[in-house]
Amino acid sequence: MKKVMNILATKRAKAGLLVTSALGSASAFAADHTAAINTAVSDGTTNYTAIVTGVITVAAIGFCIGLIVSKLRN
Repeated sequence: MKKVMNILATKRAKAGLLVTSALGSASAFAADHTAAINTAVSDGTTNYTAIVTGVITVAAIGFCIGLIVSKLRN
């Protein structure tokens, strides 16, 4: 019976060590990524602004060319 109790105590200690190490590694994986997220949001805003500006520019150029062509026909 003493041998069984020693085995259980050893297994319990190993299980406790496993749980402790798992909790420690889980907190290590929970890194702070707010700087990377803020950088990505800033880059996305810059790209969106560039696209909107490009679309408006192309529309304005198309309108102006259409206006010039229509005036030359008359």
